Amino acid sequence: MQAVEFISKAHDGVVDLPREFQDWNGKPVRVILLEESSGLKNADQTAVANVWAKTSGAWQGEQLVREPQGEYEQRLELK
Repeated sequence: MQAVEFISKAHDGVVDLPREFQDWNGKPVRVILLEESSGLKNADQTAVANVWAKTSGAWQGEQLVREPQGEYEQRLELK
């Protein structure tokens, strides 16, 4: 499953797709509506919504390695 996020304004029961997502037309999608707080300006909303798209795959340093996590902690059984 692929997920994308963008800011749009619903009108007449329709949410328009931005140009970069036009290839999604006709595909079955799951829609979650979140009302944006009116405290952010449009430029700020766009920056927040696109932060993952801007930073995904941007790491250019040495390869990240997850170190061994050690033994699993044994906990008491709940009763």
